[in-house]
Amino acid sequence: MNETKDIISHDDEFDYSAVPSWYPLCFNTGCPLSGNCMHYFAGAHAPETLETCRCVLPHTLKNGHCRWFDKIKVMTMAVGFSHLYDNVLKSDFTSMRKTITAYLHGVKFYYQYMRGERPLTPAQQQGIRDIIKSYGYDWDVPFDGYHKAYCFGNPPTD
Repeated sequence: MNETKDIISHDDEFDYSAVPSWYPLCFNTGCPLSGNCMHYFAGAHAPETLETCRCVLPHTLKNGHCRWFDKIKVMTMAVGFSHLYDNVLKSDFTSMRKTITAYLHGVKFYYQYMRGERPLTPAQQQGIRDIIKSYGYDWDVPFDGYHKAYCFGNPPTD
């Protein structure tokens, strides 16, 4: 449970397959923000086999600011929660499982998260902790494992 495995970290070789297909890339080598921008970082690691993609155009950089700037962030993802209910009373089990299932957007996703097939973001981890606490339990949620991953996704700012 406490073992941390760095699958992707800022210092290791970047795995381009982790970049979502919807995520725009940036290739503006003259941008003063490029050293700390996820769009540029992902673009710099695009494989030679990539022929087309969504991209941030250079003219979006104005006066040293870019509305598409997405600061490089690494977050700790949790995988699996196969022992989540080990200390839950039988009277709470069904209701708690249904509440967590709804929180994770349905049965299919619930089981993918539970088995560790989908990683849980820090916000989702906290959401599950909050649900557990709402039932009166005060113990640390036993996720099966953790790994580091880049965060993709800040929408443009105006």
